[in-house]
This record gives sequence, structure tokens and C-alpha cells, in this order.
Amino acid sequence: MHPMADVILARDPALFLHILLGVALIPLSIVILLYLMKKVSWLKPLAIATAAVSWLQILPAGILYLNFYPATKTLIKAGSWVWAHDIIMETKEHWGLLLPVITTVAAALVVTNQPDKSRKWWILLIILTIAIGIMGRIVKIGAGMQA
Repeated sequence: MHPMADVILARDPALFLHILLGVALIPLSIVILLYLMKKVSWLKPLAIATAAVSWLQILPAGILYLNFYPATKTLIKAGSWVWAHDIIMETKEHWGLLLPVITTVAAALVVTNQPDKSRKWWILLIILTIAIGIMGRIVKIGAGMQA
């Protein structure tokens, strides 16, 4: 195996990249919303790049899910809030899979010059991304791993 594989497949780098890419969707979406009605040449490429970020975010999430989730699930269920896994974590996981789809639809509407329709999708993305972040924190607290 390549030496970089140990770094890339490690839990902490995958977790930090997952969080960083997820959080990046918020300011990117806000910038797009702020310039949606203006005729700026960089808006379409930014929308496409934001959609790409949302799809890339699945890679570290997949590494975490495939390599570390069984232990994480056990830890969460052993914590003080068992329901944090059954309700919050499951919801977070499934809503997270919608982010790339939502971002791609929003970007496609920007590319096809439909800013009014696109605006609703960017707002949905921001709200959902923030909600998923909050859910992640609730799960972490429930597992008894308060930072």
C-alpha cells in the first residue's frame, strides 16, 4: 500500500476533511446567493465547484463509514443518549446523502440561468448543512465525548 494511504484512510484526517468540506458548503452557498441576481462571470464556475465539493465530501464520509462506523456506533450506543444514534445519527446520515443532489440541482439551475429557482435550493442546502452539523454535535455529546 502507498504510504499516503495510511494518512488518507486514517480516522482523524478523514473526519477533518469531511467536516471541512461540509462546512465549506455554507460560505460557498452564501456567496452564490449574494451574487445570484448579479451578472458576474465567475458565478457559474463557482456553482459547479460547489457541487463538486459536495460530491467530494462523500469520499471522507465513506472512509469513515466503511472503516470506523462499527466502533463509532458501539460508542454512541454505550453513551448516555442511546437514542442519539437511532434517531439523530440515522437522520444525519441519510440527509447527508441528499447534499450533493441538492447542490447539483442548485448549480444546474444557476448554469441554466434560473436564479429564482436556484435560490430556494441554495437556501435549503445552507439550512440542511447547518442542521447536519448540529446533529453531529448532538451525537458526539450523547456518546459522552464532549470536547
